[in-house]
Amino acid sequence: MLKILLGKLSPDKGEVLIDNHDITSDWEIAHNYFSYIAQSPFIFDDTLEFNITLGLPYSQKEITTAIDKAGLTDLVNEKGLDYKVGEKGQNLSGGQIQRIEITRALLSQRPIMLADEATSALDRKLSKAIHNIIINDKKLTVIEVAHNLSKEDKERFDRVLKLDEM
Repeated sequence: MLKILLGKLSPDKGEVLIDNHDITSDWEIAHNYFSYIAQSPFIFDDTLEFNITLGLPYSQKEITTAIDKAGLTDLVNEKGLDYKVGEKGQNLSGGQIQRIEITRALLSQRPIMLADEATSALDRKLSKAIHNIIINDKKLTVIEVAHNLSKEDKERFDRVLKLDEM
């Protein structure tokens, strides 16, 4: 489903409409609507700042705001944005890597956030914190694919669909 929304796959039938615009199979157009939180984020053997911005030009205020929302402030204050994260983020914890991915998504400021098992590898406390970040942002529509959501998490979404029951 996420790959169809992102324009990476074509649906067998039907179309994907956003604001009455057909974005079916059009990655370039879909890219303007969606930010994406991958289950296994790709981390470059580079600085923390590069991994957050992916080399794109953002103001310091935009970066700081996204870092704060994603809960990366402590890491940035401790290590600095020039901190080398190592190959595949070996100098970071799994939670820090996931928060980098969330920071990237927030930084893009796109109206719809797609989350693919964004918290499945994290402990319950960190999973709840990440859900607080993305679900409480009133400027975002969040579509999350998850195999296991707690009752509490399910109650926070406006709608929960079980695809195996459709």
